[in-house]
Amino acid sequence: MAREAIIHRVKPFDLHGVRYYAFVYSYANEPDKMREARVAHDAIYPDPKEGDTILIEAILNMISEVTKKE
Repeated sequence: MAREAIIHRVKPFDLHGVRYYAFVYSYANEPDKMREARVAHDAIYPDPKEGDTILIEAILNMISEVTKKE
């Protein structure tokens, strides 16, 4: 089940020729608790930005997919 969150900061970086994104986010039901994650380009939608409302899919607290909420 996806959880709604907001991106507060995002920084793309390359590692061994692969694009990754490091981002700080908070879940909608815990707006004051900042969390940090790093995901590969294939686990997140193109061109994530600060302020985006997102849906996070996670398995055992490991993010598997990040989609932008429309």
